[in-house]
Amino acid sequence: MEKKERNKWTQKFRELGKKKGSRKDFVKLYKEMKNFKDQNKKDVNQEDENIVLMK
Repeated sequence: MEKKERNKWTQKFRELGKKKGSRKDFVKLYKEMKNFKDQNKKDVNQEDENIVLMK
């Protein structure tokens, strides 16, 4: 994850903490972050495979 993306997730967690979010809310946000991170990894891997195939 890039630095801007980490900052975005940090801000979301801080806002949720200020709102006195429940544990369920934090778990939901964490799962959303993990899915986003996994999707980015898939995209990067596909790009790498495409570059290798082009060579």
